Amino acid sequence: MSDLVEAVPSAPGTGVPVQVRPGLWAVSLPLPGPPHRVTVYVLETEAGPYLVDAGWDTDQAWQALGEGLAGLGTRVEEIQGVLVTHAHLDHYGLAPRIREASGAWVALHPLDAEELPGYRVDPAERLVELLRGAGAPDSAIESAAAELGRASGHRLAGPDVLLGDGRRPDVPGWDLTTVWTPGHTPGHLCFWEPRHRLLLAGDHALPRTAVIMHEPRGPQDDPLGDYLGSLDRLEQLRPDEVLPAHEHRYTDLSGRLDRLRGYHADRLAATVALLGEGPATAWELAGRQRARGSLDGLRGYPLHATVTRTLAQLAHLRARGLAEERPGPPPHWALTAAARIRPQPGERCPAVGG
Repeated sequence: MSDLVEAVPSAPGTGVPVQVRPGLWAVSLPLPGPPHRVTVYVLETEAGPYLVDAGWDTDQAWQALGEGLAGLGTRVEEIQGVLVTHAHLDHYGLAPRIREASGAWVALHPLDAEELPGYRVDPAERLVELLRGAGAPDSAIESAAAELGRASGHRLAGPDVLLGDGRRPDVPGWDLTTVWTPGHTPGHLCFWEPRHRLLLAGDHALPRTAVIMHEPRGPQDDPLGDYLGSLDRLEQLRPDEVLPAHEHRYTDLSGRLDRLRGYHADRLAATVALLGEGPATAWELAGRQRARGSLDGLRGYPLHATVTRTLAQLAHLRARGLAEERPGPPPHWALTAAARIRPQPGERCPAVGG
């Protein structure tokens, strides 16, 4: 991830419920690594509580969730449903355990339900595959996954309810509608509550951090393009407050979306400039975009995120006809003739336009 820093208000400890609106609470749960916390939102109903996101499957998170619910006069066993924004383990991980304890249904977008088997694989194995596809040298691949550890999602079971775009989940007393916002994952969902003008945004538009996109799945896949299109969809909602899963709540969604668009435009322009120096592997480009000019010293998740971000940028440039992948081994990327047409003064570079 690459941050776009704003002021950060102080946050309560994990397991402490914080009221967002009458009947709507935020409970922070611990994570085993950065960003260290995820926020689960609790919707109170006459039937019992419903959750938006569930947290990572650790005993510490389970305990914090129980403490948060106890502070609201309820408990895990009374949960009726879990609406999961996306399949990442810090959001979906505890959902099956909650279902076992309460009988609650678990809901997820169909595309992210298809992603779940990938989280049962050793993360080091996934990283090795990613780096090979990016053209990393064998010496780097051998040491890169050392800090990732073993798979933590091996117990994941699938959802009970599949939620596509525009669905209205059955949460009594709340007028929720799903908004499909692909990019960070293929099936990322936000939840719009028009009566209170609230957007439960998962990881889609965090207040400080520009999240990475999912790994491109093939030559037609453009996760960054999907993400930028999803930003436009959210622009139309005009919520009074945005409730993300990390960092802090905020009110100026339009301003935040503009900053995110600008950030990605700048990164795409930088990638075009680097490719203008000659063909390169995704591994080489990812290193050149860092201040130190290489990926030396990166391990585990930070390395995975950095390389994935570059692959998403290249996939977007390919989708727009500005870059092409040339067969390897290893595969290299180069600008197309269209990308080499210089804009006239006052015109926007074709790599970063709308």
